[in-house]
Amino acid sequence: MRSVLKNSRKYSVLVGACALAIAALPGPPAQASPAGPRDIILVHGMNDGPGAWDSMVEMLKGKGYAEEQIHLFQYDTYQNSRVADVAKSFDTFVQNQVKGKNVDVVAHSLGSIISRYWMSDHQSEASKVVNWISLAGPNHGSWWAYQGGDFGGLWKNFVYDLVPGSDALRKANNGQDYNWWGETGSGPTRYTTFRSGCDEGAAGVGLDRAIMFDKEDFDSTSLGGAINYKVTNTDQDFVGHCPSHPGFPSDSEVQKKVYETLMDGGGGGDDYQLKIDKVRMVEESGDGGLKGNSDRMGYIRVNSGGGGKGNLSNVYWRNDRGDTDDSGNEWLNVPNSGFNKGAWTTCSNGRCGIDVMIVDEDYGSFADPDDVEVNGSIVWDVRHQGAGQHSKIVQGTYGKAEVFYTVERR
Repeated sequence: MRSVLKNSRKYSVLVGACALAIAALPGPPAQASPAGPRDIILVHGMNDGPGAWDSMVEMLKGKGYAEEQIHLFQYDTYQNSRVADVAKSFDTFVQNQVKGKNVDVVAHSLGSIISRYWMSDHQSEASKVVNWISLAGPNHGSWWAYQGGDFGGLWKNFVYDLVPGSDALRKANNGQDYNWWGETGSGPTRYTTFRSGCDEGAAGVGLDRAIMFDKEDFDSTSLGGAINYKVTNTDQDFVGHCPSHPGFPSDSEVQKKVYETLMDGGGGGDDYQLKIDKVRMVEESGDGGLKGNSDRMGYIRVNSGGGGKGNLSNVYWRNDRGDTDDSGNEWLNVPNSGFNKGAWTTCSNGRCGIDVMIVDEDYGSFADPDDVEVNGSIVWDVRHQGAGQHSKIVQGTYGKAEVFYTVERR
């Protein structure tokens, strides 16, 4: 019996020693952090809800985002809703969900105005927004609102906030109606917008329609100081995609570009710079296809891809109504511009955006639908195109132009 007890005690000591040895071993590896670079807030548009983001959420999860990284802000678009009130609710949501964290914001349509209005009111918290991305945002309003609002009889007070030049839009746009050189402020946030040649907008008034003609603003969505994408059925960057207004959040090519932007927007830091060499018209079909019209006007604007001082545009050329600097096919000799802030624009974060708008204005005070010959954007991204001399075609419904530009290492 004593032998059994003795052996039992030896066994107990052995078991205890093994337990201590096991406890001393390193534990299982810690769970890998989520693949998403930051938490992300998705803000839907008017007459919509969080379900608009189902496809986008699935894409993000497929890229490795964790469930707890994705936050869906929901708000009511009832009769008496206004941007200022919803922006307060958005602030409460931010405080509860992501307070103190760096975050990305992706907004569709009216959600663009709500989120930027909040950023204007809460600059400390807004400094945590790394990327703000607008999908078909009516960032300068809509003629639909200006001309009478909701023609379907379901009038929403939101419509008052979408009248071009409204207090809500001015506040969202860094306190201004329109600014060639930057409406996005000098904070650290990087701004990106997406618009479409197939966006029917509201009541058939597309967001590519001229908004505040006398303010020199020719489409609603693109912003001075942002990288502005134009998704068209001919743009080589989007392989034939041309989403409708409600189709933006679920469009697969838009989602790819959104994800690419979220993954810190490019490489190369401030190592590259871009300049415009010239622009030539290659096709004109508006107003009967007249060429060399002295009433043609427009702009070439280059945007940096970074936050802070990078949220500025370099306006290489702007032609007011009545100017006559046409010269045949070599229509625009950009270096002679008196508006640009230097020959080169720094491509912060490895991206530069080129916006082109050319209008044949018909001697009137407003742009008719056939007046906008060219309305397009080009994005140079170091991940897809290197340094050197490049050219791309941009187009609108009634014309095409070829833009020649040079990218160099700084």
